[in-house]
Amino acid sequence: MRTAALPIAVALIVAAMLPPVPAAQNTTAPQAPDPAALIQRASEHEAHALEYPLEFQFQERLEWSWGTETRAVIETREGRADRIVSFRNQPMTPEQQEKQQHRLEKLLRDQGAVRAELEDQRSESQRRIKMIRAFPSAFIFDPAVQEANGALKFTFHPNPSFSPKDRETQMYRGMEGTVWINPEQERIVHIEGTLTRDVSFGWGIFGKLYKGGKYEIAQTQISPGMCRITTLNVDVKGRVFFGSFKFFRKEGNSHLSATPASMTYRKAVEILLAQAPSAPAKDAGPTSPGAAPTPVHQQRLLPPF
Repeated sequence: MRTAALPIAVALIVAAMLPPVPAAQNTTAPQAPDPAALIQRASEHEAHALEYPLEFQFQERLEWSWGTETRAVIETREGRADRIVSFRNQPMTPEQQEKQQHRLEKLLRDQGAVRAELEDQRSESQRRIKMIRAFPSAFIFDPAVQEANGALKFTFHPNPSFSPKDRETQMYRGMEGTVWINPEQERIVHIEGTLTRDVSFGWGIFGKLYKGGKYEIAQTQISPGMCRITTLNVDVKGRVFFGSFKFFRKEGNSHLSATPASMTYRKAVEILLAQAPSAPAKDAGPTSPGAAPTPVHQQRLLPPF
């Protein structure tokens, strides 16, 4: 069984859970005085949400190229704790349950393991913040189209004058896609991106992402002004040094509820340790891509090079 890759969102720009909206003719939206400023403000709001996240408990379903796993997740101010409750859409075997017990027990007695896990989570959050803050300057955005639900839909392509300052944002040089923004709350609802050309890292010495890779991030509004990432998908192929790789993952988060303010990381681990494994709750399924917010965690968004 694979170990948890500790929380990965954002944004590879590329990632709501609402019922489909009846089909309607898209119309060109009345342009704001400065659409670029709207995208900039929305990106800053997302960066702020990543820097000061609200904690939730939820069910996380991950699909990899080798199969699926479902986790029970509890977020705390210190970091997130999780436990696998289903593997390959099947209940956990006694041996798998025992491995989860040992992993959680180690987190209760080994402070070094806790520090390493929480540091990995913090590092991933910083990577996501870098990406979302670079988003407005990395692309040229076409005029907005207003969707039937009020969301503004922008298509984007690489800004030739954008100079990536770190590895995380280099992929923007070869990406095109679509972003939906809620203009009233100035929040990013959904991003879909596709690599339209190969992107090299370190002049191709360290690695390369091949043309055709796809990224998606979508979030849902839980309450007015409070959004959470509920979809996070990556499907890319590339090369690392002299070896090729395929990186595929789909994430869906559901059944969210607020974590009590008094919850500590240790208490969250204790709760997960005491939980009897059970079949994961069934999800209602995804919704239309452009849905305006009405209701992540940190899985790594980039392949490791």
